[in-house]
Amino acid sequence: MDEVMKMRVVLAALNAKYIHKNLALRWLYVSRPASFDVQIVEGVIRDDPMNTANRISAYRPDVVGLSVYIFNAEETKALIACLLNLMPEVRIILGGPEVTYHPEPWLKLGVEAVVCGEGETVFWEYLQGKPSPSIQTNHQVSSEVARVDLSLLETMESPYFLELDEADMDKRYLYMETARGCPYDCAYCLSSLEKGMRRFSDAYLDKTFDRLADSGVKQVKFLDRTFNVDPVRALQIARRLTELPSSISFHVELVGDTLGPEIIDFFTSQAKSRFRVEIGVQSFNRKTLLEVGRFSRLDVLKKVILQFSEAGVHQHTDLIAGLPYEDYYSFKQSFNTLFSLNPFEIQVGILKLLHGTRLRRNHETYGYTFTDQAPYPITSSSWMSEEDMKSVESVANAVEKLYNSQKLRHTLSHWVEENKLDAFDLFLKVGNALRTLKHPYSQRDFFRCIADAVKEDVLLPLNRLKGDYYRLSPIYPQPFWEEGELDDQGKEVRKAIRNRLDSNKISVKHMKIVERADGKVGSDVWVYPALGKSHTVLRFDEKYNLESETVYESTHRDA
Repeated sequence: MDEVMKMRVVLAALNAKYIHKNLALRWLYVSRPASFDVQIVEGVIRDDPMNTANRISAYRPDVVGLSVYIFNAEETKALIACLLNLMPEVRIILGGPEVTYHPEPWLKLGVEAVVCGEGETVFWEYLQGKPSPSIQTNHQVSSEVARVDLSLLETMESPYFLELDEADMDKRYLYMETARGCPYDCAYCLSSLEKGMRRFSDAYLDKTFDRLADSGVKQVKFLDRTFNVDPVRALQIARRLTELPSSISFHVELVGDTLGPEIIDFFTSQAKSRFRVEIGVQSFNRKTLLEVGRFSRLDVLKKVILQFSEAGVHQHTDLIAGLPYEDYYSFKQSFNTLFSLNPFEIQVGILKLLHGTRLRRNHETYGYTFTDQAPYPITSSSWMSEEDMKSVESVANAVEKLYNSQKLRHTLSHWVEENKLDAFDLFLKVGNALRTLKHPYSQRDFFRCIADAVKEDVLLPLNRLKGDYYRLSPIYPQPFWEEGELDDQGKEVRKAIRNRLDSNKISVKHMKIVERADGKVGSDVWVYPALGKSHTVLRFDEKYNLESETVYESTHRDA
């Protein structure tokens, strides 16, 4: 009888991708009182909202709790409309960073309430009829942002190893946290609004890591805004993580200019294959950084990024275009400086004016124009025109497709160095060219477009592009360049190499002879066998002596 009387609650969220999981929903789930029957429903932002609404309505909920972020805000609005269409009487309660600092517009959509801040206790107390200053409705204005005592959370069932997640633990990221809060005060970031740090206890983390060892998880992403805020604790946790099975890798966010020698040595030598690190640079303009509340030691930061790069650490770095006092020329300099340090990835982002942040409140002071729809990117500032911002978007697109994909990362660095090019201008030229490609386009179209874009600036661009093209093609592709008939010398080269392959008993279904990518005299020979998924590049010198042999599997990306 008691089971029938339980209030039915569905906790739901739209994730960016299937591999992501919403930790906030899971904390709400494990904090539920016994008087509630609770289900979790997750979708992705590309799903049809009515399909997601039907999945939710199948549980006949009395209440639906939705987790809202800038990346899913517009899709969540569509989901709310579908839910109210299917279940006009359902109670909808929202939470998450996107609604915490401007709940009013969301209440106009027909939702009942917004939880401002952390909801592990407030959400359930509200449903039990208890008042809270962290709840906003059409009849009550919230007066504080809720914060939860982490020692209370430690007494609950772990949100990381729920039975509902067991089937796909190896297929999705596991998001974890060792602390909440951020000690920094960046004017563009919501984390700056939360003062002070709260940490989960070492005993709780140890118990969690023990269970992680046998969980089947492949990748753990820590949500801590600054993993190394306490350097001693950070190194202690990182070392503890390396004791776990080598099949598990970890992602952490670091403040680069505060890293000491010991933790740098750890990430660059002891555990570089286990960790993916993220370092927010944002800008190399000192005036810009000071204006937004960042006090980076830039010389130290550059040295650390370079150390990580030279050690081969999987390092993700960020720049933000549109910050105060950063004009087009200054941003170019920031980009070129970061590019010269050769990080594994460079994310070029456009400033987003998030509700609650100082830059959003003072947007008129900085001359910002922006899109008043999530994720609120700026379109211009007192220092950068709309045309400037469009150029940055072209660069960002080219960086993502050529550099961060690892398709042409080494080739681009080589071109910039050998031809004394401005890296930003090179990416801009390629980015503008890529805009002209009609979707969908083939890899052949992609490479032809790049070759045409750089031919006036790069000496012999095809030498390296041909190598990249075949490296990335598990199935023998048609050339993207114009080919003429072989002359006598070309026929002689082909015959000599054929003889070498035959003498080495190398099975060949398709073969392509191209110039050496390193520019030296000789040939690179791409061999596609009759069987198997791998393909091979054989490097010959000018006398047809085999110098090297490299096998590429079908999923290989790195040069």
